[in-house]
Amino acid sequence: MNRFSRTMLASSAEAGLTQTALSRHVPLLCRNVRPGERVSLLTGCVGSDGLAGGDCILMLTSERLVVTRQSRMLGRVRPCLDAPIRGVEHFRWSADPKGPGVDLGFTVPEGAGAAGPGRWHFWLPAEHAKRVWRIDAVLAREFRRPGAVAEARPMQPMDFDPAFAAALLTPGDLREPGPRGPARPRTVRGGVHAFTGAVRRCST
Repeated sequence: MNRFSRTMLASSAEAGLTQTALSRHVPLLCRNVRPGERVSLLTGCVGSDGLAGGDCILMLTSERLVVTRQSRMLGRVRPCLDAPIRGVEHFRWSADPKGPGVDLGFTVPEGAGAAGPGRWHFWLPAEHAKRVWRIDAVLAREFRRPGAVAEARPMQPMDFDPAFAAALLTPGDLREPGPRGPARPRTVRGGVHAFTGAVRRCST
């Protein structure tokens, strides 16, 4: 299992993201990511247009910032933003432990090697204050540390990692809230085979 796979699994478990969401978003999240990149943050988020705009997932790696969006009406997942960290400007955030969550804003200029230039604003919800401070610490490490901007390197296709797929789709590891009740386990239909097909399409 490569570094990207290992760190993505750890980040998804910490964020409590569902298996269904990950299996749909991963092909787009990993499209321009190298196997050696480290996933620093993976979390659900709400765009400036609110929940009506669909369910979003934000991924921050050692080199890229990626956001995908799944429409509520059709259920389609599409790339919302995919930018190298070196092209992100005016990155600001505010941690709110009472929210709880983190308010995030940044600008991606034209010609920065990014899909989705412009000014972006997201709300990163958290289950508790401890998660808020964890996100705050990750953002401080990546955007305030000297030399945090990653050096550009040639892009290579992401190889399919069966260990990553099997770990991601293990039933019961992640949970999602029920419509009117407590969290419940979620199992992905089709198992590993459905996920492997999506990752292969992403790599070609």
